[in-house]
Amino acid sequence: MLKVGIIGIGGRMGHALYECGQGLCDVKVVCGVDKNTDNLPLGFNEEVVPKVTDLSKTPDLFIDFSRPECSNEVLAYAREHGVKMVLGTTGFSAEELSKIREYSRSIPIVFASNFSVGVNVLLDLIEKASRIMADADLEIIEAHHRYKVDAPSGTALSMGEAAARGRNVSLKDVMVAGRSGNTGERSYGTIGFSSIRGGDIVGEHKAMFCTEGERVELGHVASSRQTFAKGAFRAALWVNDKKPGLYSMKHVLGL
Repeated sequence: MLKVGIIGIGGRMGHALYECGQGLCDVKVVCGVDKNTDNLPLGFNEEVVPKVTDLSKTPDLFIDFSRPECSNEVLAYAREHGVKMVLGTTGFSAEELSKIREYSRSIPIVFASNFSVGVNVLLDLIEKASRIMADADLEIIEAHHRYKVDAPSGTALSMGEAAARGRNVSLKDVMVAGRSGNTGERSYGTIGFSSIRGGDIVGEHKAMFCTEGERVELGHVASSRQTFAKGAFRAALWVNDKKPGLYSMKHVLGL
């Protein structure tokens, strides 16, 4: 039985993770960590599953979809106590990403911008399409709920990285995030990003490969956060017997 602690259990993804965990026979949610004592998941019983404001209830593995400032503390604690990690937080700085790689030398970490199985299939398709349609103008469009704090989304950036790999270039050299004013003609080989924020959009992503006379679109629409929760628990069960290292959903899915 894998004992799991959910970081940010009072948030939207925390609710989805808790609900998903109740339906799994080989997983037990043993604690929920959240700084907020309000808005806990329906059916959450602190006598059975304690909610703590620190990390005093040490499980086998943490699932963390919080924010970088929180995840940094969780990662440090996990390394110190030998706790495995499934990390879905986005918006890390380059320095923080370097720390994650350092922590992964001590504990196994599955780190992904998106734990949806469908999105990870999409990333594989984008890499292949970018290699085949190397001359196409590529635009990546993403949409999320009004509360999302980072843009472009981590998934959109992963799509850009997949496309850059397919074209054997570095994303930072070809990325254009947003356009305004007199931008002039599009530069050859660039990858454009556009972000939409509004309402309760769970997550929508599209890659458009545009050429003279035709357009290929590859996309994914998430209608429920349960798709991310299911992927996170799939990753948790997969990484449970792995050695320290930094893994992705491509490893989990065998892509």
